[in-house]
Amino acid sequence: MNEFAHGATSSLPTNLINAETDQHNAENIFPNLTHAGNSLNAGADQYNGANVFSPGTIAHFLAQQFPAISAHEWSQRMAAGDVVDEHGVAVTPTRAFEAGLRIYYYRALETEPRIPFNEVILFQDEQLVVVDKPHFLPVIPSGRYLQETLLVRLKRKLGVDSLTPIHRIDRGTAGVILFSAQEKTRGIYQQLFATREVRKTYEAVAPINRALHFPFTHASCMAPDEHFMRMKEITGEANTQTQFEVIREITPALALYRLRPITGRKHQLRVHCAALAIPIVNDPMYPEFLPEPARDAPEDFSKPLQLLARSIEFTDPITGSARTFTSARQLELLAAHP
Repeated sequence: MNEFAHGATSSLPTNLINAETDQHNAENIFPNLTHAGNSLNAGADQYNGANVFSPGTIAHFLAQQFPAISAHEWSQRMAAGDVVDEHGVAVTPTRAFEAGLRIYYYRALETEPRIPFNEVILFQDEQLVVVDKPHFLPVIPSGRYLQETLLVRLKRKLGVDSLTPIHRIDRGTAGVILFSAQEKTRGIYQQLFATREVRKTYEAVAPINRALHFPFTHASCMAPDEHFMRMKEITGEANTQTQFEVIREITPALALYRLRPITGRKHQLRVHCAALAIPIVNDPMYPEFLPEPARDAPEDFSKPLQLLARSIEFTDPITGSARTFTSARQLELLAAHP
């Protein structure tokens, strides 16, 4: 999943997303900032009177790249805590420019539909917050959603401003997701995922393919698709692996599968299922990319993606305890076919 840049493109260097012209994005992202790719110049300052920020700061960069926004307005947004980096740390007017840093700007939305499903907190201590996420709820601000995101809901509910998701989970996927509550230990937990010391188990409802013989492991080389939102399998050395198992057949045409990703690429489970001719039920992206509804159209909650992050297991690097967190949710089609 990379919901970060949903619905926006830009011709600016390093893929900058214009905070004002991209009216569809609640979150505007500035990936891989580099001095070489975005040299500062005085010409852009004519649009906002003067760039009062010191050269070499993130604020100076933003004021120049987006001259339609005055330096005064950037200062107000920073004072309100609406500009943060990828670690959730606020950007101040004097903070030095950092090459490769990802910056997020949360702007107010005129209208934001309510997502009528609630998250459940499974666990909380000084280091972690573990949540059972419902379908349709984005983890971080994206698209038309800002307040109606798991991160913002949790920050308001718990009063922990340092919360940051440790791993990714698609908006359409329900189930277990971990948040770091402390910046100083965040990297320790993130390293568990990088070194594959976390055991993740998913469940999915998908068509039955009698040509497949379970259990087995599917390995393939995945790369970005031509459409920036999608991934695809290509010829090459495998960089993804998923273990497949049938839990049970629920209808003559559908089965409940257990999926265990060994690697953790964007959309890996969805791409692998589609490649095996068992696309996950209600997947709007694989194998066929369905047109997105108009931005002002009411949200359709009638067809949740039948994919659930059932559990996460690991040894806590801080306490040494064995951790297992399990979702209590049930996929919709299972309720109809118990």
